[in-house]
Order: sequence, then C-alpha cells, then structure tokens
Amino acid sequence: MANFDIEFAAVTDIGKIREKNEDSVLISSDLSLGVVADGMGGHSAGEIASNIAVSVLAETVRKIDNNKLQIPTNFLPKLSPTERKILLAANLANAAIYSTAQSSDTYRMMGTTLTGVLVEKNCATAVHVGDSRLYLLRNNKIIQITTDHSLAMEHIRRGLLTKQEADHSKIQNILTRAMGIKKNIEFDLLKFPVHEGDVLLLCSDGLYKGLNEDQIAAILCAGKAMPLVKLCKQLVHDSNDKDGQDNISCVLIKILPPQKLTFMQRLRQMFK
Repeated sequence: MANFDIEFAAVTDIGKIREKNEDSVLISSDLSLGVVADGMGGHSAGEIASNIAVSVLAETVRKIDNNKLQIPTNFLPKLSPTERKILLAANLANAAIYSTAQSSDTYRMMGTTLTGVLVEKNCATAVHVGDSRLYLLRNNKIIQITTDHSLAMEHIRRGLLTKQEADHSKIQNILTRAMGIKKNIEFDLLKFPVHEGDVLLLCSDGLYKGLNEDQIAAILCAGKAMPLVKLCKQLVHDSNDKDGQDNISCVLIKILPPQKLTFMQRLRQMFK
C-alpha cells in the first residue's frame, strides 16, 4: 500500500451580504483530516453548531488515534477501523450539537451540514450530511463524491427538476437532513482510493452557488503549480465575485508522491 504525502489548505469568507460567517473549516495534517460545516439557525446558533461539528469530530479522531478513547466493540463492527472512527466521531459531534440545541430556546433550531474526509494509506473515507460537498479532481476531470441532502436533489431524483434548474431554484437551500436537529441522524459514509495527483475539494454551498463544476475544475487545473492555500483563496475569491450571497468555505487536499525518507526517519516511524 502506498503512503502518500498530503498537503492541506483551507479558506473561509463571510461573502458580500451576510452579517456573520456561520461556516467552520478545519484541517489537520497530523490527523490527515479536512472538514467543512455550514451552520444554520438564528442568533449565533449557526456558527456555534458548525464549530461544535468540526471541533468534536477532530477531537474524537485525535482521542481514538492516541488510544484515549476506545471505539465500542458493538459499534458497526463490520466496517473498517477508519470508517468506524470517523462515523463515531460524527455521531458524537451530532450528540453534542443536539444537546446544546436542547439546552436553550436561543439554540433550539440550530443545525449544521458536515462534510469531513480522512486520508489514510491509499484511501479517503468521508462522512457527510447536508449540502456541503466533496469533489474529486483526477486527471483534469471533476466528480462530485457526495450527494446533497436537499429538497432540490430530491426533485432531481424524481425528475421534477434538472440539475441546472435546481441550481437556481428557491428550494435549493431546504435541507432534508442535517446535524443537531435529531438525537440520531444518518450520515453518508463514502470510501474510495486516492492516487498521486488527486485533489479533494470540500466546500460549503456558497462556493458552488458562484462557480459551477466546470469552472471549479478549470481553476483547479490552471492552478496546479500554485501554492495550495493560494488556489483555495482563488476559488473563494472567484465564487464571491460571481455570487457572494452566502458564506463561502473551501478545503483543498492534494495527494503528493511519498517523501523519500532517510534511514533515521524510517527508523523513527517504526518506533512511533
């Protein structure tokens, strides 16, 4: 199995008209984790929900990696260790948001989307709920890995709207699934192999409201030689320029060739 080197970058922006940024992003190279969450709810509830989502997810992954938290043996035993880890972390994050929402009338209706991805060995494992997205750019072609949990997507499935119509429909923002609304929710779990040169893009809906898939792919392909954080800023800037009606968040993960380690570095890894 290949062990790749991985580069991460993240940018979030309030957009042109919103009074606050309710998106949260998180990247962690030591956990090989990238996360985007898009909060909703009155007052400051949305930003609190999205912040709990990304922080509890990362904290739980870290605790499991450091053997400070054991995954219960009866928790989805048929799944791989990585799948069980990210799914348990997402479930604990949902419980934390739900608990906070129930504790106060101010936070009663708060919720958030969540799209997070762990890259381990030669695989990416993603957990997803809501309409934030995970895209994969490979060989200059882009594909959407996640499926939006939105009323617009339901209408596309039933043949009531085309994808183009849905992108400009008033029902685009109505979610059919989100974190914090119920005690137990169903997350999508997605696993796929990664290859050298792949770029993973996680984003809130603010990004793809301004840029369609072809435009996103064109920017990613044209910016291959750019520092990753600059490419991240470019995507957010261009989306803001074209739309900017919502908060815009973007996480990029680039799969690089494995670094050539010295004998001493290999030795240290063996005894880590």
